[in-house]
Amino acid sequence: MWLHRLDDADASCGGKAVGLARLLGAGLPVPDGFVIDDRAFRHLVGEIDVTAGLDARPHPIGFLPHASSGAEPGSSLGHQLVEAAHRIATGELPADLVREVEERAAALGVLAVRSSATIEDGDAGSGAGVFSSSTAVPARDVWAAIRAVWGSALTPLAAAYARRRGGTISIGVIIQRFVPGELVTIYTRPPGEPSRDELLIQRGETTTRGVRPATDAITALALQAEAAIGSPRGADVEIVEAAATRWIVQARPIVHPVTRPRRPPPPSVIAPLVADGRTWTWDVAHNPDPLSSAQAGLVEHVDRAEVSAWSLKVCAGFLYAARREDPAAQHVVATPHNVAALDARVHELELAMEAALTGPAPTRGILDDAIARYLAFYRIWSTELAPLIAAARMNLAPAQLAGARPSSVESTLFAAARGELDEPTLLARIGVLSPAWDVSTATFGERPELVRDAIERARAVIEAPHPITTSAAPGAGPAPLETLHHHARAAADHADRDLARAAADLAERDDIWFARAQLLVRTAILARARDLAIDPEDAFWIPLDELAAATALDPDDVRRRASAARTAAARAAQWSMPIVVGGDSLPAEAPLRGVGTGPRVTGRVVRFASLASAVMVGAGDVVVARAVTPALAVLVIGCAALVSETGGLLDHGAALARELGIPCVVGCRDAWSLLADGMLVTVDGEAGEVAVSPTDN
Repeated sequence: MWLHRLDDADASCGGKAVGLARLLGAGLPVPDGFVIDDRAFRHLVGEIDVTAGLDARPHPIGFLPHASSGAEPGSSLGHQLVEAAHRIATGELPADLVREVEERAAALGVLAVRSSATIEDGDAGSGAGVFSSSTAVPARDVWAAIRAVWGSALTPLAAAYARRRGGTISIGVIIQRFVPGELVTIYTRPPGEPSRDELLIQRGETTTRGVRPATDAITALALQAEAAIGSPRGADVEIVEAAATRWIVQARPIVHPVTRPRRPPPPSVIAPLVADGRTWTWDVAHNPDPLSSAQAGLVEHVDRAEVSAWSLKVCAGFLYAARREDPAAQHVVATPHNVAALDARVHELELAMEAALTGPAPTRGILDDAIARYLAFYRIWSTELAPLIAAARMNLAPAQLAGARPSSVESTLFAAARGELDEPTLLARIGVLSPAWDVSTATFGERPELVRDAIERARAVIEAPHPITTSAAPGAGPAPLETLHHHARAAADHADRDLARAAADLAERDDIWFARAQLLVRTAILARARDLAIDPEDAFWIPLDELAAATALDPDDVRRRASAARTAAARAAQWSMPIVVGGDSLPAEAPLRGVGTGPRVTGRVVRFASLASAVMVGAGDVVVARAVTPALAVLVIGCAALVSETGGLLDHGAALARELGIPCVVGCRDAWSLLADGMLVTVDGEAGEVAVSPTDN
């Protein structure tokens, strides 16, 4: 009942089992065993469709949509997974199935119990490391191991991956005789190069290269496995070497990273920057994609008003900045020496920014008024608050600034996951933020399902069997800087520590203030669209000044022009924009080296001490971690790149990153220690290099 011989496995048994069946059919050495197909799993948990009820609109980069839309209270995906996990742990199975599995397992002796999900180990996706397997399992523990494999299909990681694949959660289980020995992973083609006649062989964390055709017995066996599963573009083969014998325990197609060739923009695009003569730097960390017409118009207002120490220009939608040459524009801010001095000055600035955003403004129409308030805010934010933060952080080491930040999004989400904040309070604190610094992007307050989804994933981290320590502070959400006085100590090093905490936390609060100003303009644009009876989404893709001044607009004409603007932005997004234009740049330092795959990308460093920090990620973030795990690779979908101090090119985390289209460099020794949050770096996946930008300050 629901059992198959390994050589008789079909699609209901999952991708890994089908691969083993093909190997056996070709006469290759595979440990004895059998398979439980997915009907046993579905008998206990039913059907779990991770795409049910999802909003059809595109979702922001780095976030996975919530599945509770239109559902009854309590029926969210998170609740479904919890209920299903309970049924896996406690549900009864047919007695004849239990008996037959135990008899077959006893005949095999010590066991390997492996996952074989229906969305695993196929041409479309490998699911590397997403589902669990156990080795050296005594036969008496076979059912505990089987239930553990089923349970691995009900984690937030598995659900996120299944969403990515657009399918249901279902899984078979392979039970085999366990063969002890050294595990060797062989890629019969290099990742990203399916036609290259080269093999990669990994033993532990050491990777060597071989050639096709094979020159030794183990690589010859891997090539036989490649042929058996019908994967001429390359196979990921795992072989256990035990004494003088070799056993294939896995063979699956390599999922090569999708290459999106980029080309330089036409010279005319950057000609105005070149002609200016100053050094212009692309704000790739905050705005890696072309801006909407509305955000570009807002940038032009800021530049014309000269409310910043920086000149701003938008080229083909991309934001560039250069220092103003006028010495009067260079506002000098005194360096705060302690928390009290920082606290007092921040309090003054927060009152001023609040007054700018909410106080009286010239009555010239809702959008004109919002822009006027935005500019008044921007002057304070750019010339007072931002320099103050820089001054507070100037003489502090990166390690000092890497501590707890109570106002950070991740700290706030973990407070909610622990039950310390309810949803209204949470949204009041972070609801003004959005996944992109563009007024065309809906905020979390407008899309609360995104926040609920992040809370579920944060809760799963907290409730994991082996909890991962988070760097988030135990307190909930933003706290006044006055509370930092209680941490002060007489010793200078303690004072520096407290100032570092205050400065790091202030940088998080700074984002909230800027997001409030952005939301003020977004709200005005939406109101203006209603007044003019045009599509609100189209309103963000016509010139901002025209939207503010118009007494009437033709909705069809607006739709056509907005569509053309979106098309132009999509075309520009494929260009490889220069990070720096004009001026004299310094030579780059020697890059950090590892091994990797993917294109050359640039972004700002975000160091993740653990998966607990990975609940939020931006499109311009280069995530630096101790190790790239499958969970990390899924949770940071949409980041610019992944960099890891440890791991090999053929490990599960790196393999899943490639599948998800994330450039990745692993085995990059000292990356965690030498790179600091906020650094502008260029990651070259193909070369396996990470270089700090010479223009970074």
